[in-house]
Parts: sequence; C-alpha cells; structure tokens
Amino acid sequence: MAPIEPRDEVFVPPVKWGPLNVVVASTITVLVAISILSLGGVLGTANGFDTSVTSPTGYYIGFLSGSAALIVLRLTRSPLWPISLALLSGIVIIWICYLLAVDVGGGRAEFVGVPLAIITATVMSGTFAVTALSFSTVLYRQKLSTLGFVKIYGFKPYAFAIGMWLIALTILMIWIAALSWLKLDFLLPPDTAQQVMDEAGGSLITTLILVGIVGPIAEEIFFRGFVLPGLVKQFGVVRSLLLSSFLFGIFHFDPGAVVPTFTLGLALGWVYLKTGSIWPSVFAHGLHNSLAIMMAKYATEI
Repeated sequence: MAPIEPRDEVFVPPVKWGPLNVVVASTITVLVAISILSLGGVLGTANGFDTSVTSPTGYYIGFLSGSAALIVLRLTRSPLWPISLALLSGIVIIWICYLLAVDVGGGRAEFVGVPLAIITATVMSGTFAVTALSFSTVLYRQKLSTLGFVKIYGFKPYAFAIGMWLIALTILMIWIAALSWLKLDFLLPPDTAQQVMDEAGGSLITTLILVGIVGPIAEEIFFRGFVLPGLVKQFGVVRSLLLSSFLFGIFHFDPGAVVPTFTLGLALGWVYLKTGSIWPSVFAHGLHNSLAIMMAKYATEI
C-alpha cells in the first residue's frame, strides 16, 4: 500500500500525475463518452428503436469523437490500449444489447428487463474509472491505493461522510428555495432521478444498483481518486478541492445541475481528503443518488 501523506490535517496520496494529466484524461473521457453515446444511438436506430440520436448524425459525431480521443491519446503518449479497449468494448456491449433487446412500447428498448438508456449511461460512467486506472496504474505504474483504494475501519469515517452529505443537502435546499423565490426556474436542478425512474419503468432494484452503486464508484475513482490529488501539488488543497468540484459539476452538462453537483463535490472531496479513502465518499455519493431514486419512485406512486 502506498503511504498517505498528511497535509494540514488532510490526507493526500503521493501521486506522480499532475494537472496536465488531469486535463488530458478529462478530455479523453468526454470524447469517449460522446462516442459511445452517439454510436449507441446509431445502433439503436438501426435496430428499429427510438433513440435521441439519428443515424447519420450519430455516426459522424461518434466517429469523430472516437477518432479525436485516439489522436489525443497518441499525441500525449497516454495509455492507448486500455482506453481504446474500453471504447470498443462499450460500443460492442451496447450493440449486443440492442441486438437482443425487446421493444417495450414507444420504441423503448430493454435488455433482460433493463432499459438500454440506463445500460448506455452505465457504460459511459465506466469510462471515468477506466481512464483513471489507465493513467495511474498503467502509465505511472502506481498502486491502487493512490486512487483511494484504502481500507478503513469503523463507522466513524462513514458517519463523517453522512454529516458532510447532510450539510451539502441543506445548502442545496436553501439554493433551490432561493431560486424558486427569485423565479429563476431555468437554474433549478433537473429532476434526473425521475427521468431515470421513467426510463427504468419503475424497476427499483436495477436502478439502485446502477445509479446508487456502479455510477458513484466510477465517478469517485475519477473525480476524488484521480483528479483531486493530481491537482494538489500544483494548486494546493483548497484550490484543488474547488477545481475538482467544479469539474464534477460541469461534467453533468445541464446548467441547473452545476451548482448542486459542485456543492456535493465539495462535500465528497472533503470527505476523501479527511479520510484518505474513496469508500466513505462512495458511500455518501451512493446514499445521495439512492435517496433521490427512492423519492422519485414513491412520489410517482403517490
């Protein structure tokens, strides 16, 4: 296990990657995710399903994004084979799922009861973890502990994570109330949980596994395990926490989601820095997503 270095009462692993690697990895992740989403839409349309991407447009966007990712990988001498394999595997997985999918009405595709939209989103989330692992363990040959895979004991770190999450949740509630009072509805957070439940057709267990477990693990590996410590040497703890949280916010694309995810990112990043492990932040992230899904589920039934 790599040692964890205390910095002003926070724990930062001694990583070899830096801000440039963070920028390159973030760019590659976006390009790969766009390629998977676009080509996935093409495959869905080709198999007779209703997708948000038309075949000609999706093909060109997917091809160009994937090609751009490979070019960036080559130019920056980044780990080519694991990320290329992830891109190819993601497309193949979605293609096979569409081939075996059934139409459940309205052109919506499901594979073994799981909507293809959620499968696609999960595959895209996986690119975060693959990129982080490729740079840390393949390019720099560092141990998994440098990404926050550190075993911790006792309930105290998780209680701390819950406390930080509750603080973030309180701030978000105040933010939403202020936006509503000012009638700035365009900045209100999107009801992502309800959208996910609509896609899942009410399948709670599947949705909780993918959104409450798989997604948080992949995102915490990247944003807290890879991005945050990669910035600390150059920018210091506070600015790195702010920058990594801002990146976490803008990666959610929707303008209304930036402030909420930025706030959540601050809480999760602080949990990571204080515990030296990604597991408490994964726990809090999963708790946040799961609570949103549960509320969307039972609000619909009421």
